[in-house]
Amino acid sequence: MSFWQENYAFIKEVYDTRYSKMVEWMDNVEMAIAKVCASKVYTSAEFKREKDNFQSLCKNLERAETKRWLTETLETLMKERAADEQKAESVKLKAVMERHKSLIPKIQETLVKTECYWKCYSYGDDLIPIFEFIDDLRNRSVKELFSANSEQTEEHIEKQDKVLNQLENKRKMVMDFISKGEKLMEDPNCPKFLDSHVKKLQEAWEDTNEKAQTRKKALVDNMNSWETFEEKKVESHKQLDGADAEFEAIKKIFDLKGGPQDYNMRMKTASIFRSTIEEIFNTCSGANDCLQLMLPDDKKSEIQDQITEIKTRTEILKKTDERLEFMDDFNKRLNIFDQGVKDMENWLGEGRKRLDLIKNPPEEMSPEDRVTKSMELQEDISKKSEFTKKLEQEKEDIFPKAGEKVSSDAKKFIERLKSVRNTLNALEEEASEECAKFSEDVKFWAEFQTGVKVFEPWMKNSEGRKIEGLRKPISLVEACEILGDSKNLQDEAEAKLKVLEDAAASAQKMTSHQEADIKVVTFKERWTVVHECFKEWVARMTTLVECWNKLDGNVGELSSWVATKDSAAPEGGSEISIEKLETQLNTLKTMFAEKQKLVSDLEAYGPAGATPAAAAAAPAPEVDTSAAPVAEDAAPAEEASS
Repeated sequence: MSFWQENYAFIKEVYDTRYSKMVEWMDNVEMAIAKVCASKVYTSAEFKREKDNFQSLCKNLERAETKRWLTETLETLMKERAADEQKAESVKLKAVMERHKSLIPKIQETLVKTECYWKCYSYGDDLIPIFEFIDDLRNRSVKELFSANSEQTEEHIEKQDKVLNQLENKRKMVMDFISKGEKLMEDPNCPKFLDSHVKKLQEAWEDTNEKAQTRKKALVDNMNSWETFEEKKVESHKQLDGADAEFEAIKKIFDLKGGPQDYNMRMKTASIFRSTIEEIFNTCSGANDCLQLMLPDDKKSEIQDQITEIKTRTEILKKTDERLEFMDDFNKRLNIFDQGVKDMENWLGEGRKRLDLIKNPPEEMSPEDRVTKSMELQEDISKKSEFTKKLEQEKEDIFPKAGEKVSSDAKKFIERLKSVRNTLNALEEEASEECAKFSEDVKFWAEFQTGVKVFEPWMKNSEGRKIEGLRKPISLVEACEILGDSKNLQDEAEAKLKVLEDAAASAQKMTSHQEADIKVVTFKERWTVVHECFKEWVARMTTLVECWNKLDGNVGELSSWVATKDSAAPEGGSEISIEKLETQLNTLKTMFAEKQKLVSDLEAYGPAGATPAAAAAAPAPEVDTSAAPVAEDAAPAEEASS
């Protein structure tokens, strides 16, 4: 038995141990690779431990001696072993060898990544103080500041300038770090966290610079606002003092030319004051808004109160506009007032002339005309008196009240109005005295006019009705209706004559009534024409209705007699007398012809008939044309006869 066979168990144990060590090493290497390449972001210290562990495992990477020993030892041990055992052990060893062979490229690749990662982690460590520096400056640029005056703002500006200088001094270093990070990112093995580091650095740097510049600008604006606030506050009060004085200077001017001129001038001045004061106030208010951002709480209300005071004083602009609007209205009312007084002054001269003409007419004037003109003048004086009352009320509204100073121009207007009132009162009194002399004539004239107003419209309507004329009736009922209408027209004409006679009686009581007499005579002549026409209508229609009634009665009587005889004939009780029947029929023919002639005569009283004389001249109609209707009316009798 050879040495290897005698010591097989011991040598196999040593072989298995070294085999296990080989497998364990590969497991540890793979585990280390997994940790190094993990997506987790380590701290630099943590990654250094992982890197050192991985690199220590990678020493003697080829393991050539171990691989050779395992191969030779397994070959010697398995010479006299069963074939199955030899094959199993060979497969196990071959698998380890293949695993080791495939692991080497991965290890080498990981070694390269590890170096890149380590540079990135080192880069991140170097960024820490830079971030601390940037964060410090950013915090100093965004922390809340308070400034109660321009001196404090100036101190803040000096401190902020130091921040900006520090940023400028570090600019090159930060830019270099950003460039370094971008260069590292060019490596395909670069970890993802580096991109976020670089972006974070770039964003932090830009944000800090922006915040620093914004703070500097805010401080400069605050500094300027202090200067602007103080300057515009003083200027605002100065302008408002001027606006107050201008407001007090706006007064009523009782001059038709000077008033509008003064108004236009003050409108321009008010417009200038408004635009100037509003511009100054807006600037001052804007400066206050800027100051409020940094004012301590105990100073905010103090500064705001100053703005509120100016704002309150700007109400003078609104008051000035209202006063100017009032002055514009006053100027218009004064102009209307002046025109009203002028109109009254002119009319008083005209009224005086009218009264003189009534008292001393250049030619003979009828009492009716004198009464009419007196009444018209009194009515006009009454209207002018009401108009003067409105002028007096307007004077109370727009002129100075009792106890107030009255300018010389205002006194002129007041005196003119007083003169108008006195003259008007005197004229009214004189006109009343003159009119009183004709008071009875006025009464009778009014009664006459009232009667005429009632009679004249009726007269026109009646003349129109006369022209329309009578229509020809087609039945007895219609003839009766026309007769009734004609009687109503006659009755109404006689009633209206009483109205005209009463009016004429009142006119006769007047001092002079020639004009009224002429009018009454004219009306009576016209009345007589229509009254005679209506009487003629009544007479004609009465005759027609009576004839028609008689004709209808006879026809009814004949028809009744024929019917009675006809019904008795079969019994042989009586017979119809032919001679009597012919007599009755001849009578009916005569009456029917008379009725037809009366109806035809009415044509002269229709719209074509001008007068009753024309009706009398109208030719009588042919009687023969009525034979057919008579025969028709007598048809029952003829049938009885046959």
